[in-house]
Amino acid sequence: MSNKTKTSKGKTGKIVKPKNAVKTAVKTKAQGNGKPIAEETLSAPMKAGLAAVAAMSPAPEPPRKETKLSLIIKLLTRPEGATIDDMVKETSWQKHTVRAALSHALVKKHGYKIVSDKPKDGHRIYKIAEAEQ
Repeated sequence: MSNKTKTSKGKTGKIVKPKNAVKTAVKTKAQGNGKPIAEETLSAPMKAGLAAVAAMSPAPEPPRKETKLSLIIKLLTRPEGATIDDMVKETSWQKHTVRAALSHALVKKHGYKIVSDKPKDGHRIYKIAEAEQ
């Protein structure tokens, strides 16, 4: 038996090759052989489409939504610091949620050093400590 592909006449009388015998043009890098597609194998509309895509500027990234945790960080970096009530008002969280965010999210996860001070008026003030240099 030879290595040539067998052909047959289909219902229309045309010569039909089996599907597995159809050779693809040139494999792309994604297909595994690392060769780029040869330009002469591309049709004119494909070339025009690729040129249009190359000419497009990248879409600007949408602005990131400010999170409640970032609001707390902003409050704590102020020179006067922030009280629990300030953070509750800004985030609309409950007090225990704010305290959990301070201890767990900021200290344990993000590594901030938070200091607190209780002046004579009785409202504890929290601040993010300055980085030691």
